Amino acid sequence: MIPLNHDSNDQNWSQKGLRTLLSLACVIIVLAGMRAAAGFLVPVAFAGILSVLSYPIMGWLVRHKIPFSLSLGLTVLTIVGVVAGLLIAAISLLARFQGELPQYVNALQEQVNGLAGWLEKHGFEGAHRALDNLFDSKTMITYATQEDVMHYLGSALRTTFGTVASVFVGAVIVFVLMIFTLLEARGTLSRVKAIKLAGGPDLMHLIQSFSDIQKYLGIKTFISALTGVLAGSACLAFGLKYPLLWAILAFVFHFIPAVGSTAAGIPAVIEALGRHGWGSALTLAIIYVMINFSCDYFVQPALLGRRFGISSLVIVLSVIFWGWLWGPIGMFLAVPLTMICKVLMDTSEEFRWISVAMSKKKIVGNEVRLDDFEMDLSEPELRKDI
Repeated sequence: MIPLNHDSNDQNWSQKGLRTLLSLACVIIVLAGMRAAAGFLVPVAFAGILSVLSYPIMGWLVRHKIPFSLSLGLTVLTIVGVVAGLLIAAISLLARFQGELPQYVNALQEQVNGLAGWLEKHGFEGAHRALDNLFDSKTMITYATQEDVMHYLGSALRTTFGTVASVFVGAVIVFVLMIFTLLEARGTLSRVKAIKLAGGPDLMHLIQSFSDIQKYLGIKTFISALTGVLAGSACLAFGLKYPLLWAILAFVFHFIPAVGSTAAGIPAVIEALGRHGWGSALTLAIIYVMINFSCDYFVQPALLGRRFGISSLVIVLSVIFWGWLWGPIGMFLAVPLTMICKVLMDTSEEFRWISVAMSKKKIVGNEVRLDDFEMDLSEPELRKDI
């Protein structure tokens, strides 16, 4: 017999499917708007992340009886000094490095020719021709001397912050927004409660997630600094000319999960190859791998614990997604922005399943746990999945 409520169930499923499709369509429209408004939203998001990162500094100063206005000024000056110092040092070193690029290209050509000769001697016919096609030193030297690296760096930053506003104006906007965010931070909790009492949404979960983001950013900054110091020390030990530049690069790029640390090591290994040959380059590459592996798989999990239940695949996808949406700055902010999105979806009935799918799976005893969700593994289908 056909159940009497068969039509009503089909209707409910149809309504639920239609509502989901409409919600996804709205998400696509919102994402298109976010990409179009990147010139406005990126400085706002960057200022928000800087505020979350610097708020513990201001709180520590206030707790030690320093007046609030002075604490705010010292905090902002500290952040501005660190960012400006890193930028000035990196830009000046990059400009010097570009002037010496032809020397490095010629040295690399000699190493490639030596490798081709070794391959030819060991039976790899056509190695010279193949490597010459792959590495054209004359073209690379012409490109290195005629193209301005700093011009392209400035163009990338202007593209990220908008075509009208210059990089300087964008930086001023970021720090002004950070100042006013820190000024308003003390009354955030009472404002959230007032919003709920006035019939608005309950934003307490989002406020609570900011403490996790603060911890993540603080620990990530410490680990990035440790990575930069170790990488710079290794480059100094190998006699490279720009250890400070490679240290800054390792520190900055370590904020990009999964791919940042690998990308930061490539220029230093290339310099080691041009200066000292294949042995030093391979040894330095191995040291970079050991530094990144130790920091990412031992130091970071020990400090962060299991409070950030986002799977590794989601982290990699978030880097690609935010990089597509907002460019290089989006890649740096990928994990904090993904954590905020996960909290927002967790409080939404329509998209809570996406939050569950993003969670990191943990097996405890006879249970599999996905953040706040628990499932009994005694079910045969679930045990098969594990």
